Amino acid sequence: MAIKDSAAVIGLGLIGGSIAKALKKMGIKVMGLDSDEQTLAMAKSEGIETHCFNTQGMAGETAIPDIFSHTGIIFLCVPVSFISSTVKLIANHVPRGAIITDTGSVKKVIVRDVEAVLPDGVSFVGGHPMAGSERSGFGWAREDMFYGAPYILTPTPGTDAEILWTMVKLVRDLGAKPIIMSPEEHDRVVAAVSHLPQIISTTLVNAVAEVHPEGSVMDLAGGGWRDTTRIAGSNAVMWKDILISNKDEILPLISAFKEQLSVLESAIKSSDEAVIKGRFQNAKAYKK
Repeated sequence: MAIKDSAAVIGLGLIGGSIAKALKKMGIKVMGLDSDEQTLAMAKSEGIETHCFNTQGMAGETAIPDIFSHTGIIFLCVPVSFISSTVKLIANHVPRGAIITDTGSVKKVIVRDVEAVLPDGVSFVGGHPMAGSERSGFGWAREDMFYGAPYILTPTPGTDAEILWTMVKLVRDLGAKPIIMSPEEHDRVVAAVSHLPQIISTTLVNAVAEVHPEGSVMDLAGGGWRDTTRIAGSNAVMWKDILISNKDEILPLISAFKEQLSVLESAIKSSDEAVIKGRFQNAKAYKK
């Protein structure tokens, strides 16, 4: 089964929609599946074959076997909590030789749960494109979303080398930079560079909203506020799943952040110039 035959993208949000558009530009026949009629209409208007699909399966008269019978690769671009259940739902209808991959921001739990329900003859390679924005939905999807962005692949010891190489080439074709690491290493690293920043940005906005509930302070907000809080507008359902699924890696980072914040708080209270200056210098040096 060759990827060039056909690809399916389940979940046509920002990431799934961008993958669908990029694959279509590459000349691959793309089927887009989603439960939202407006999303399907937008995708169809751009020449993507569409089918209604929800957590229970197909909606309407089309049967699952007819959708996936000639599909070389299936992208699961649904919330983390639905990935393994979606694999279980379509497992008996995916042809031998096909590849299933995902775009979830957590990998250890997903890989474990998917491999438990994966049918014989079908391969799974965990994936996570480190791209996107605080926007959500197909309307914000772009075919160049992944240009120059890291795209993490998380094979396991049982992953076939040829299958992994196929995924590496596809990621490069999407314009991204493939990075290979274990599911465990992925979760540890991404907790630091993606999950904690999201928590801090969201908490910052909530803290300011608590102190200034009227919101008039935003009239004075400049670039620093915009840069720090841009991702606070991210999808709540998606992030709920991510934070719960990767809590083992996230909680120690929250503790470390609270400790750092406490050190700075104490230094400000005591007007300890040396500590305050040292915290800023350390941060600048590490970032550089």
